[in-house]
Amino acid sequence: MQSNSLKQSLKQRHITMIALGGVIGAGLFMGSGKLIASAGPAAILSYFIGGIVVTLVMFMLGEMACRNPDAGSFSTYANTYLGEWAGFAVGWLYWLKSMLTITLEAVLLGAILNDFLPWLPIWAGAFIMLVTLMASNAYSVKSFAEVEYWLAAMKVATILIFMVLGVSILLGLHSNIPSPGWVNLTAHDGFMPNGLSPVMAGVVVVIFSLGGSEIAAVAAGESENPRQNVIRAIKSVILRVMLFYVGSVSILILCLPWTDTENLASPYVSLFSLAGFSGAAVAMKIVLFISFMSVMNSFMFSNSRMLFSLSQRGHAPKLFSRTTSKGVPLNALLLSLSICLLILTVHFVSGGDLFMTLAKSSGTFVMIVWIFIIIAHFAMRWKTRHEAVDPTAFRAWFFPYANIVALFALLAVIVTQAFDPGSRFQFWFTTVTSLVVVAAYFVKRNRMAAKSVGYAGS
Repeated sequence: MQSNSLKQSLKQRHITMIALGGVIGAGLFMGSGKLIASAGPAAILSYFIGGIVVTLVMFMLGEMACRNPDAGSFSTYANTYLGEWAGFAVGWLYWLKSMLTITLEAVLLGAILNDFLPWLPIWAGAFIMLVTLMASNAYSVKSFAEVEYWLAAMKVATILIFMVLGVSILLGLHSNIPSPGWVNLTAHDGFMPNGLSPVMAGVVVVIFSLGGSEIAAVAAGESENPRQNVIRAIKSVILRVMLFYVGSVSILILCLPWTDTENLASPYVSLFSLAGFSGAAVAMKIVLFISFMSVMNSFMFSNSRMLFSLSQRGHAPKLFSRTTSKGVPLNALLLSLSICLLILTVHFVSGGDLFMTLAKSSGTFVMIVWIFIIIAHFAMRWKTRHEAVDPTAFRAWFFPYANIVALFALLAVIVTQAFDPGSRFQFWFTTVTSLVVVAAYFVKRNRMAAKSVGYAGS
């Protein structure tokens, strides 16, 4: 049976883990070592700056979500406070970003499966994982949420074990590893050996890694008590992300010299191996496999809900706002599956270089979405400035100064990409894509207006 509504069956623990599932992935387990090797000990500043920005932005999103929990989340708020063009653009840009992320995770999963099962080609593993996790999403919201809860919980457990191990090394509790103490912060050409530029470039990497925090607000519309659960989930996610990212990266910096590029190539495996865990490499591959599954699972959820919301607001065909009797927007999921399978086919047939380059642009798409969140929050506060303030309602911190600081921080990071040869393509790709999406809205609106005039004339 088909309907046009989602089920409010998610608990707060589900929302928190769905958001964590979208955040804790390759950016932490694989990207942190490269960032440390580039920026030196000052990489911790990249994580701190990125963490502050995401905290401010997510609290702005949380305030809007408390007023109106909706599956379209930031797209709906941009629609409401900035205009239909903004809601259209944000929704489709996020949908595109999610498609890139889902397909990238599928490729990474296929590569790990190929490591364990050499007879299984990477392309086959990628297709199998994509279809398997799509089936998990399609069955029911609750089944998806339970799968995601346990996948994310295993990642969290791994990070906690790693942090306990790192602290024990720093305290000198391992006789085979000398405790480096604080020496790695300054011993190799100082705290910021390569200057400020790689630190600021690292903020892009961090924000890319933290993209997924916003899923908590997307999921809130399907929770049992959306207005209360959304801000609890956002606060919980922010706290844990800061702990896991800043905490574990600080431990890496203190335990491994930034000049040790060999160990930093896979820093979590290296630290476990140094502590005497002979199976660390295999265990970490399993953790990465779970991690990539979790990220893919979370973005499949948010991707389908965003398309559902776009359809409900007339920005996508109506068939994508239909749901099954269990509240799953199956048509939206099937479209995502079809396009991801098409992207994978093109990726493996062409050799994959172009897709991998495009996938790196997803971090910039996240920043564009966050910029819309900041401006929409400012517009909401301005439009409701004469309303009586509910003392119990959640309010974002330091308005409007937080909006100004976060906005300029994100704009600065995006603009610096234009001057960096390594990220210039991503800058122009995301800029042109964003302009094309905005133009598509006005073309669509003009066509609908022309049709209306035609009907009126007849």
